[in-house]
Amino acid sequence: MEVFKILNFWIHLISGMIWIGGILFFSIILIPSVQQKLPPEIGGAFLRDIYLKFQKTVGFFVILLLITGGINIHFSHVMRGEFTQKYLWVLNTKIVFFTILVTLYTLNFKNLSQVRKKPRLERIPFQDTSLVLAVLIVLMAAFLKHTP
Repeated sequence: MEVFKILNFWIHLISGMIWIGGILFFSIILIPSVQQKLPPEIGGAFLRDIYLKFQKTVGFFVILLLITGGINIHFSHVMRGEFTQKYLWVLNTKIVFFTILVTLYTLNFKNLSQVRKKPRLERIPFQDTSLVLAVLIVLMAAFLKHTP
């Protein structure tokens, strides 16, 4: 059982790193670099293609986060017993942020066919909101780790 808990937590961390890391990479490195170094026609087409691939790939990891997160809550409850009010508040806040981020991902995924038709992508939908939510989710995870 201990090995399962560790593997589950590891899968959760890796999945979060891929999704949230991708959001951070797009926001902080890729988009600014493409906008500075490439002409709009080439850069926009390049961003569109990478965005489409990222959205398709990351869906698997979003599902893994949902499953492993639920299992992590179960194991945390078994280990801690009754959750404190503070722990529940932080956990619920993290779940709300995750739910909003998944909603934005779903809206983006639903519109992929329209993005595919565009000659270029100038801005990734909900990019700033996704970035803020991603950072807040990681912050809530840190709070959870250190909240009694």
